[in-house]
Amino acid sequence: MKLTPYINFGGNAREALEFYKNALNGEILYIGTYGGSPLPHDEDYKDKVMHATLAFGNNQIMISDVFKGMQVSTGGNIQLSIGMDDAEKLTETFNKMADGGKVTMPLQETFWSPKFGMLNDKFGVTWMFSCEAKQETQKNETLDITV
Repeated sequence: MKLTPYINFGGNAREALEFYKNALNGEILYIGTYGGSPLPHDEDYKDKVMHATLAFGNNQIMISDVFKGMQVSTGGNIQLSIGMDDAEKLTETFNKMADGGKVTMPLQETFWSPKFGMLNDKFGVTWMFSCEAKQETQKNETLDITV
C-alpha cells in the first residue's frame, strides 16, 4: 500500500508544480492539461493542469487545478511532513519552501528532533520538516510556534 498526497489548486497548479520541483529537487513525471483531455472546458482553462505528478527522493505528490468554478481550501487539518537525515539539506529545503510563504515554527531543536520546523508555503499548503538524525535533545524546552 502506498499513500500519495494530491494537492488541488485554483488555477496556479503549474506555478506550484515548478516551485515544488525546484524547492524539493524533484522531477515532473507527467503534466496533463484540460485542453489535452476529452473533458469539456472553457478556452481560458485549456492550459490549466488537469493532473500532474512530481517525484522527489522516494516520494511523489500529485497536483491539479480544480474544475473551473470550484473552490480550493487550504490550511485545513492536513499537513505534509518531510523527514530527512541530513540537517543541512533539511535547512536548505525548508528555506526554499518558505520563500514567499509564512514560517509558523522556525527550524529548531525539539525533544523529538534535532531540527524541526513548520511553514505555510506561498500557495497556502502546510508543511512540517523534521531531521531524523539521531541526537540527544533536551526534554524541557520552550518551542517558538506562531499561530
